[in-house]
Amino acid sequence: MRLPRAKTSLYAVAFVLFLLAFAYLLLNYTRRVDGESMWPTLESGDLVVIQPVSMNEVHVGDVIVYGPPCSIDNLSVIHRVVGTEGNGLITQGDDRLTNPHTDQYNGDIAKSPITQACLVGKVVLVIPYVERLASLPYGLNYIFVIIIFLLIVVTELGERRTPQPAEAGNEAAGPA
Repeated sequence: MRLPRAKTSLYAVAFVLFLLAFAYLLLNYTRRVDGESMWPTLESGDLVVIQPVSMNEVHVGDVIVYGPPCSIDNLSVIHRVVGTEGNGLITQGDDRLTNPHTDQYNGDIAKSPITQACLVGKVVLVIPYVERLASLPYGLNYIFVIIIFLLIVVTELGERRTPQPAEAGNEAAGPA
């Protein structure tokens, strides 16, 4: 049995809307970890999911993401809150070999304590090793995505064979 064209179009539109929503959420509520400053808590290539929060919801020990205007070079930074100063947060990476001082020390990473204007959100989930898919040889990661997409299309839009119930009186008779 083949799906009617209207149902096929509905699946295609729903899939495109899903991809758009997924892209929006991915861009606004996740960050990819670059560098080793948060090792062993976070490794380069991990994906963190962030939740937008207000300053009064952040506590010492939380891992946060902050950005401009507090960060140097207008980059997002993922570090742990190690203290407070006035109305701002003091942050530092977990790897004390590469981060022996707070981000605010000499203005090397952050220009000032982190304020609400700089706070992107608090890390609520870590998805490890996402970079491994992205670091596959060029094109191979796209091949995996295409294969997954084709499997979905074939499964959902392909012919579905379902056993038809036997009609009464048409049942096969046994040998005589």
